[in-house]
Amino acid sequence: MWTFVIRRVGQGLIVVVAAAVVVFLLTRAFTDPVDFVLPLEATEEQREAREAELGFDRPIIVQFGDYVEDLSRGDFGESLWQPGRSTIDIVGQTLPKTLQLVAAGMTLAIALALPMGMIAARRPGGVLDRILVTTSLIGLSMPQFFVGLLLLIVFAVQLQWLPVSGYGGFSHLILPALALALPAVGRLTMVVRSAMIDELNSQYVRVSKAKGTPTRVIFTKHAFRNAGVQVLTLSGWEITRALAGFTVVVEKVFAWPGFGLFALEAIQRRDIFLLSTIVLVAAILVVTVNVIIDILYKVIDPRIELT
Repeated sequence: MWTFVIRRVGQGLIVVVAAAVVVFLLTRAFTDPVDFVLPLEATEEQREAREAELGFDRPIIVQFGDYVEDLSRGDFGESLWQPGRSTIDIVGQTLPKTLQLVAAGMTLAIALALPMGMIAARRPGGVLDRILVTTSLIGLSMPQFFVGLLLLIVFAVQLQWLPVSGYGGFSHLILPALALALPAVGRLTMVVRSAMIDELNSQYVRVSKAKGTPTRVIFTKHAFRNAGVQVLTLSGWEITRALAGFTVVVEKVFAWPGFGLFALEAIQRRDIFLLSTIVLVAAILVVTVNVIIDILYKVIDPRIELT
């Protein structure tokens, strides 16, 4: 087990290093960062002075060495948008808000999808199954920004039950978490339903029924446990998907001051250093979640060989 964990962590570090190299090439080798710093009307003398100030006048291999050294010290550079502020400090202030949103949204999505999928799988083709499948497909078909705006109009503007936007207490979290969760609920419900139907039609379930095993035990102890690997796979994909940038739409609609919203700000303000830091941190988060998911496979089903 520990050998597998160490191996997966090592593979994750390789991915993070590769992401760092790609970020460097995109921001230094294939583009001129000074173009993002100076106005279009800047003179050649101003460009040369700025390049010398930022160290971009040196050979690319020297710049890469400095880049690696800075990263090893935890120095991700200063923001161009907010001079004097470290990009990692900005990310450190916004990332917890995004993690809070993702945790709330994904917890809600899983809590809704599991019972919905299991209920639908109990009688395939029945009334409840058709209703839940139709509801899931509707949730899958609606763009996230539309879901967010719809929630705003109904619960914040018309009913005035919840705040319109911003970051604050629990009431501010409800609508963004719902907007993030609803499309994921549709996908997870369909996977839970499909996996449970496959398990319930398997031979060992028929044997258990013939032995008189209660339906509740078959559902929870046998079928759902074996279907759990597929559910965990999609749940992990939903979490990494959210952390990799799919919270941007929700954060923009609800003015949630998180990771994704500041990535948009970095793009709009041409802050290439802040954007590169956000990309690196997102890569670290995605790798971390994937390693945790791989370990949980073994917890759910000890028969899985971790290689």
